[in-house]
Amino acid sequence: MKNPLYLLVFCALIISSCTGQSDRTDESALITGEGIHIEGTWARPATEGRMSATYFLITNFEDEPDTLIGVQSDVAQLVEIHESYQMEGDMMGMREVPQLEIPAQSTVRLQQGGLHVMLIQLTRTLSDGDTFELTLNFANSEDITIEIPARL
Repeated sequence: MKNPLYLLVFCALIISSCTGQSDRTDESALITGEGIHIEGTWARPATEGRMSATYFLITNFEDEPDTLIGVQSDVAQLVEIHESYQMEGDMMGMREVPQLEIPAQSTVRLQQGGLHVMLIQLTRTLSDGDTFELTLNFANSEDITIEIPARL
């Protein structure tokens, strides 16, 4: 390699491959696996009688779409799938989503300011570090019960 430009490009490629960063998002990454997979679960701490929200990723490894049709937990009197949206002006609102389609070979992100699961009228206080179970009901797949940690 007599040309220093080749050496510079080669070094840049090596360094960029070692950073572990990628331009691809979770949604565009190659999906491999089977069934429905849940990861990155967490919920906001809150006191008994108040509300909290929980967030996670749902990946559908199947070749057909599936639909999240219900959510239950004994930690709240009411558990609903919600979405945040912008109302007139700069105000944000939330509304219930009766069901959530999970397209084939893709990931849906439940996150702050977007889709999430609302826990309404908590039956107990959720402190940082506590955990609880949440059951997800799908139209085509078996129910999945996951453990959700509360964290700040």
